[in-house]
Amino acid sequence: MVELLGASEEVEYAELNRLVKLGALRPNDPDFQWQWGLLNWGYPIDGFIPTTGADIHAEDAWGITTGSSSVVVAVVDTGVDIDHPDLAANIYTNPAEIAGNGIDDDHNGYVDDVHGFNLADHNSDVSDVVGHGTEISGIIAGVLNNQIGISGISQCRIMPVKFFRKIGPDPSDVQGTVADAAAAIVYAVAAGADIINASWTTLLSPRDVGPAGSRALKDACATARDADVLMVCIAGNDGFDLDYSSVYPGSYQMPNQIVVAASDYNDQIWHIPGPAYQIRSGFGASTVHLAAPGVSIMTIEARGPCILCSSSTNPDDWYVSIDGSSASAGFVSGVAALVKSRYPEANGPVLRQRVVAGVDVLDSLKPYVISSGRLNAYGALTAQLTVTPPTLKKAKYKPGSETLTIQGQEIIRGAFAVVGGVRYPLRQTDTELTRLVAKVPVAAFPAGVAVPITILNPDGGMSQEFDITR
Repeated sequence: MVELLGASEEVEYAELNRLVKLGALRPNDPDFQWQWGLLNWGYPIDGFIPTTGADIHAEDAWGITTGSSSVVVAVVDTGVDIDHPDLAANIYTNPAEIAGNGIDDDHNGYVDDVHGFNLADHNSDVSDVVGHGTEISGIIAGVLNNQIGISGISQCRIMPVKFFRKIGPDPSDVQGTVADAAAAIVYAVAAGADIINASWTTLLSPRDVGPAGSRALKDACATARDADVLMVCIAGNDGFDLDYSSVYPGSYQMPNQIVVAASDYNDQIWHIPGPAYQIRSGFGASTVHLAAPGVSIMTIEARGPCILCSSSTNPDDWYVSIDGSSASAGFVSGVAALVKSRYPEANGPVLRQRVVAGVDVLDSLKPYVISSGRLNAYGALTAQLTVTPPTLKKAKYKPGSETLTIQGQEIIRGAFAVVGGVRYPLRQTDTELTRLVAKVPVAAFPAGVAVPITILNPDGGMSQEFDITR
């Protein structure tokens, strides 16, 4: 029929009329209907009526990307139930390590760190000693569209980095220290995490702890900063105004850190219901970047003897509803992982910039967070950043040392040299970021061939081309 119509002089052209598929994804996970933070239907929650649409617009975001297995989120926490059926497929695996052979195969100083590591006991047992790390991991990366349980925000990979340990026979006998937290952050950076979720706080007030007694955690966070790894930190659950009361690590206010408060299903700051309006979430109009869902959040539950674990053998019981800014951080980490999958060149500061730029601005949150807004996954993926393209002034290649040296302006730390379409990380040689070097193999510069070179900034800014002929 199409051929016959196309042959007619009265028909300009003919083609099949194909069906159109909507971009948004509606998961088949049965508990998705109760995950108001992803899609707020307006169904009653805990006896209260929520606001339809007060959510992160996950379905719209999933129409763009559901995440990438190449993006790694380190959950620096109490451990993770890595065999949970609604999470196991999204657990990170170290390809250079052989499980259970008692050998440090990749020579990184950690034996059998196949699925992350336990920094508290210095072994490969990353099982959850509280249940908290599993809950946060489910929010970030519960398996999507597998017809069981919940929907995670991003189909990234979770790297369990455990720094809490058992100190007694009772399930509540658990302890985490600043020293182990610092070691866990450093491990996550060295292991290649793109994002670190830090859903915990410690009070390191200068009034109570001198500089010599609080350096370890700050130095660890600086390691993440220098590696341009995004750190997602919480504002806490004590109702503190962080403009006046510091909680760490978020209060270090480093450029790669994003601090999140908890909001409810009506886009209000998390508070105890009732006329008293007692605020539970930490906040700060100058110190906390945004709010994200943190009340009645459905997620997965660890199994076993821990205090927040399920002892049931029924898989339907391996889910739980939680409150707190820890859950909110999980939402932000999940969205940041979506952004990283869409913009792989984005480093920690740029991921933060995109997440904050994409919020839904709300009068109800204006007094509490810098952005005046609540997390919006679709907004983070589609935010239009103000980008200043770098300028490439000079480039020189030395085949003997396989070193590409470039000079330019408006270059952002974490930039890449793009040689013949392949990206190579640039390392700065001066504080002004005007002279940088990259290791590039000789094969990238065939003799006698003009090879185009550009600079790609983490925010997507691209320089003009510069050709090198070897």
